Amino acid sequence: MAQTRILLNGAVGKPFHPYRDHNQLITAVGWSPWWLEPAADDPGWKNRQPVFSPITLDDVLTQQISTPFGTHVGGLWQQVPSAAGNVYELAVEGQAWSSEDTAPASQLEASDVNLQIGIDPTGGLDPTSPLIVWSARANPLSHWETLHLEATAEAPIITVYLKSAPSLPKRQQAVFWRQAELRPVGRHKRSVNIVGTGDTHIALEPERPKPGETVTAVISSARDHQYIELLVTRPDNKLTTVIPRGKTLDVDRHLWRYEFKTDQDGLYEVRFAGDKGARLLSLRLLQVAHDVQLVPSDKSRFNYRRVYVLLPPTADMKWLMAAAKGGYDGRFTIGFSADDAGIGDLEARYVLAVNPHHWPEVLTASWFQQHYPGARFTPVVANKPEDLEAWLKNWIGD
Repeated sequence: MAQTRILLNGAVGKPFHPYRDHNQLITAVGWSPWWLEPAADDPGWKNRQPVFSPITLDDVLTQQISTPFGTHVGGLWQQVPSAAGNVYELAVEGQAWSSEDTAPASQLEASDVNLQIGIDPTGGLDPTSPLIVWSARANPLSHWETLHLEATAEAPIITVYLKSAPSLPKRQQAVFWRQAELRPVGRHKRSVNIVGTGDTHIALEPERPKPGETVTAVISSARDHQYIELLVTRPDNKLTTVIPRGKTLDVDRHLWRYEFKTDQDGLYEVRFAGDKGARLLSLRLLQVAHDVQLVPSDKSRFNYRRVYVLLPPTADMKWLMAAAKGGYDGRFTIGFSADDAGIGDLEARYVLAVNPHHWPEVLTASWFQQHYPGARFTPVVANKPEDLEAWLKNWIGD
């Protein structure tokens, strides 16, 4: 199964760590702090560096950002994998305490706190960028409120921002964030390989491991990345143990080596990340599976050529009708199952995979070769149903 989690630590909760060993910047793992510096003529209370710390609310450890007797413009960010053209919906719960006394959740002479969430569709790390799409401002004083936002990705990496900007200094000035969720809207394309900052690549050996095998990951980059680690997520969305094997310099490229064991069938996500997962530097998807040799339980009455038009899970009725019209003269088989397309004790099995990148796990010729040897795979990229119909009518095989 494909990975369903996009954000790391969407709870914005434990575990926490001192960001780059700074004890005033205790942040939830997976998130990095940010804030704007004061202008030269700002009064001492304005645009101060916030204190980032955990706090227990509703019996759960939660991220807190506070500036007692002052204001701030700042919050948290995280880079995540995306696919250009995908629409993403972000939802985050926020709450603030603003008061002239110290009683929890007091609202004595409260200030507006101006909570917002944002998405940079280009994956940038400048919180002042005009490219960021921001939600409307919210002022959830002493209660939780869910902020919503949609944005269209323009790159294989997007950046999620959480922001607060209190208007006036107050004795008690604190903002809390929890339960962040980012999900694709509509059809979802996966990026198989993201090359990140500094031309950062991930090489894996073996490329197609079996469950139980040890995989060696070599990360190569022109940039000497700091505060980095390799995060490997299993098919059940849990992190697996990764063992660092050292770093070397090969001429002008920096090389990091890691090892991890694959103990499950399915799709693994391999992230080379900085700052406890907040900075996405490179990403690879890794398919782990047993070698499959299918033994048919029965044979067809006679050998014949089968052409299977394999539609992706995103295809609607228009695409189905286009496949039927385009394949009518050739009496093609039409369906939505990759297994149905590949199975069979036939000498000539053709799989015409329509928009294989629209599958949660991108379909490839190697996938069919591994699971259904002998199937002849052809990817068909069509922008609209009419294009598919015309292509099928003109297809003549090998």
